[in-house]
Parts: sequence; C-alpha cells; structure tokens
Amino acid sequence: MRLELARAVAVLAPLLGAIHCPSAAQTDSLNFLPQGDPARVHYERAVSAEEAGNFEQAIRELRVASQARPSDERLHTALGVAFFHEGYLADAIGEFRAAIQLRPDKMDARSNLADIWINLGNAESAILELERVVAADPADLPSRGSLGLCYLQTGRWDDAAREYAALLKSDPNSAELLYNLAVAQKHHHDYEEAHASLLKCLELKPDFPAAEFELGETYWQEGMLDEAARHLRSLCRTHPDFLPAYYPLAEVLRQQGDLDAALSTIEAVMRIDPSAAAYQELAILRKQRGEVDAAAAAFHHAEQLKNQAKLRQAAQLATASAQRLLQASDIASAMLRLEFALRLDPGLAETHFQLALALKEHHDEPHALAEFKKAFELDKRLKPPHEP
Repeated sequence: MRLELARAVAVLAPLLGAIHCPSAAQTDSLNFLPQGDPARVHYERAVSAEEAGNFEQAIRELRVASQARPSDERLHTALGVAFFHEGYLADAIGEFRAAIQLRPDKMDARSNLADIWINLGNAESAILELERVVAADPADLPSRGSLGLCYLQTGRWDDAAREYAALLKSDPNSAELLYNLAVAQKHHHDYEEAHASLLKCLELKPDFPAAEFELGETYWQEGMLDEAARHLRSLCRTHPDFLPAYYPLAEVLRQQGDLDAALSTIEAVMRIDPSAAAYQELAILRKQRGEVDAAAAAFHHAEQLKNQAKLRQAAQLATASAQRLLQASDIASAMLRLEFALRLDPGLAETHFQLALALKEHHDEPHALAEFKKAFELDKRLKPPHEP
C-alpha cells in the first residue's frame, strides 16, 4: 500500500501538495488474512469504511486488527495510511516505523514515510528512506522522482541530475522533469545544458513561469543581459505575482545602467514582500543613486532581517541534526539538540513536532502531547496524536 504524493515542481514550487491515498480495497487483497482470523473481520470493515470516505472508522477497525496481529507489517502500513488521510502525521509515522521494524525489506512503509517527510519539508530524512527504496527497485519511477526532488532541495546537484536524466528516458516529453533537470544543471554551472533543457521544457509547456524564470537567470549568468531582461520583463508582466523574477531583473537592469527601472522593480517587490533580499537590493540602488541616508536605512533593515533569518536557519540546522540522531536511535542527544533549536527559535513548528516524536520514543507521553499541541498551534497540518 503506497501513498500517492502529488509531485511538486522542484525548488520554486512548495513541497506540500495534494495527497491521494488509495484505500486498502484498491491496493491490497485479503488473502494474507486467513478465514476465521479475528483481524479479517475488522480489516473488511476498515476497507468498507475507507470506500465510504470514513477514515475515522477505518482507523478504529485497523487498530483492532493490528492489535490482533501485531507482527503483521501490512496492517501497520494500512493503519498508517488511514492516519495520514486524517492528518494524524505523528501516528502515521509511528505505524510506518513499526512496519519497517517488522519487515525492513518491504518498501511500501518506507515510501510512505518518505512522502510524509517531503510534505513536512524534511528532505534529508526522506532521502534516507528513498535511497533504500530506489536501491531495492530502480524501476520505481515515483520514488526516483521524489528522490531527485529531495536532492535538489539539499543541493546535491549531480545526484539530482542523475535521477532526472534516468526518469527522462521513460518520459522524454515531461516538461516538469526537464525543468528539474535544468535546475540541477544550472546550479552545477552547466549553463549550456540547462539552456537546452529549459528551451525544450518551454516548447512543451509555454506557460511555465518557473521555467521562464530559470531561463532568464541562465541568460543573465551567461552574460546575455538583453536576453535576460527580455525574458524576465515578460515574466513579470504575465505573472506579476511571481516575485522571484523581480530580483534578477532588478540586478540585470542595474548592470545595464537603468537605475530608475531597477529601483521601480524592487519597489514593486517591497510592496508585497519587504524581505532582507529586497532591502539589500534597495540599499545598493539607493547608494548608487547617491541617496546615502536612504541607503543606510535600507541596509539597516536588511541586517535586522538577516539576523532574524540566521537564528531561524541555525535552529533548522540543529533540527536536521537532531533528526539524524533520531534515525540513529540516539534519543537523548536528539532531544538536547531539539531543545537548543527551540531556544534559538521557539516558533518552529517542525522542531516542536520532532521533539514530540523524540519524547514519545522516550515514553514521556505528557510532555510529548504538550509539544504536539504547540506544533499544531504553529502549523495546522501537524495534528496531535489520535485519541484511541
């Protein structure tokens, strides 16, 4: 039984997409449960409940079934899928981990666990599971696509390019795969290859703002300023809410000496997203125009926002480190690392969620529940555990 994750376009598109989980009836046979087995009746009821869209009832039935056959990883996987449908990610993670512990050679639970990590933006943990899935079955194309996406998210450009090149052999006319390959090529400074991939991508899918953006940036990095400006101006006109395009456009215009147009471009961003990058670019432009006081004020705002971002980034790195410790079953060290991350940035929902998982592994249920609730307050995707 495998969760079906809507594969997001890499880098610029959000990782959290729609989830389509098949019901047990669509993916599994009852043959693994012999007639007269107490778990079979409850599994049949769970299938009927899932088909009716009643996953709460399916959870109740699958819980009873898995309690009757606690060593059957298929029931843990089915229960994990039902939990996932209802948004109980902590419970789903627990069931998939139980299934993996029972049968490390079975890949469904690993694939599902990886999809949860992807949805939570935890690419490193997803990679640990997906590499084993792909090693077991190189023909598992959805998992290879997910693995390539995770490699992009973690800056492993060569690995990402390898996965997308392999996937394109099976689907050479996929604009999304060409785009992802181009992102990896561009970041690896293979600009000619990226250029070719993007042109083919846009030929297949002309209305693809992320690809148009990458092509404009590729022209800029190749020193083709007029081409870059033309592509990025067109993108900003046709997709005015696509903010990433404004930054390279402002830089290209500044390099061309059109400071007024560059300033107007950044001011358009500032009205929507007054970020550190926007203030930084604004400061540079103000300074070049001789507006010393305005430049100093913009630099000051940029530094303030950068300092805030540094704390969050440090907390995210500490959280990622803790997740690796959890994978290695070093619960005590992971908890210390997560507590440190929360001192740096108490507002990270993912850190509260990971600490809750660690506390649960440590059998500290009251504190785990408190952390689950904090995570849910910050991110409504992260429901506290399901009440039995």
